[in-house]
Formats: sequence, C-alpha cells, structure tokens
Amino acid sequence: MDRALARGFAPNLFEKLFDDQPKSVFDAQALKRLNIEELKESVAIDVEALLNSRRGHSDERLESYSHSKNSILSFGINDFVGLSLSNPADCHRICRSIELAIQRHDKRLHSVRVTLEADRYSTNSLRFSIHALLVVHPAREAVSFDALLQPTTQQYSVVRGRRAGVV
Repeated sequence: MDRALARGFAPNLFEKLFDDQPKSVFDAQALKRLNIEELKESVAIDVEALLNSRRGHSDERLESYSHSKNSILSFGINDFVGLSLSNPADCHRICRSIELAIQRHDKRLHSVRVTLEADRYSTNSLRFSIHALLVVHPAREAVSFDALLQPTTQQYSVVRGRRAGVV
C-alpha cells in the first residue's frame, strides 16, 4: 500500500482553523488525516462555500488583467438575476459559469461538468448535478455532487451525489 494512502489526506484550511482543541500544543504528527470518503465530504463543503459566494466583477471587466481570472477577484459565481430557465442558452450559461468557478478555485477537481436537472418534485428550487474527477495524490476518482439552489434565499446546498458520474 502507498504510504500516502496509509497516512490519509490533509484536511482543508477551514477544517484546520476550526480546531476542537485550540489550546492544545500543535503537533503536526497528530493532525487528523482524512480518508477518501471524508475528503469527498470536505470537497462538497468547499464547493458549497464557493457557490454561495458572489463575484464582484465579471470576466469581461477583468479581461485586461491577465492574472485576475484565477485570483480571489474571481472567487464565487455570477448572479443569475435576469436569466430565464426556459431559455436553453441561459441554462447553458448558468451551468458553464458554475463549471468555470469550480475549475478555477478547486484544483482538486478536474473535467468538471455541470447540468441543470429537472426536479419534478419542486418548482421552488433548482437542482444541479456536478460531475468531476477528484485528483489528490495518489487518488483519482470520479465524484458527483448534487447542488440545490433555493431561489428565494439564493443559497446553495451541496451534498455528495447519489450516483457516480461518468467523467
């Protein structure tokens, strides 16, 4: 077995910051390691935070600044106010915007694909399916997340998908 697999995966920054025992002496060896399933949950939490952040500037506005597209200036997604879900071009634009945000700001996810799913059980929410390849050495695994947008609050909730995606 690979030594990295035996040790597990490092938690993300927020998991490190929200320590349950902040007064204890830091010991790098004692730092909690994540297994692959915990890592996927951690990625879902990070994707949810990304989708619940709104960009202050459009790609067009930042176009003259070559490094800005991958900086904190482009963190989050565009507001979709004014777009119509009955217009296929607008639906494609929304999905593409989410894909780009994830590709730019979560380097663990590759080949990201986002589709808008028809939710026959609810007319008050939008459901997106996110499929990607999770790449964290030494792991490479297809992952799927379900993102639910509540239009009234403009808040997303992201959970691991019920089915694995084809990447």
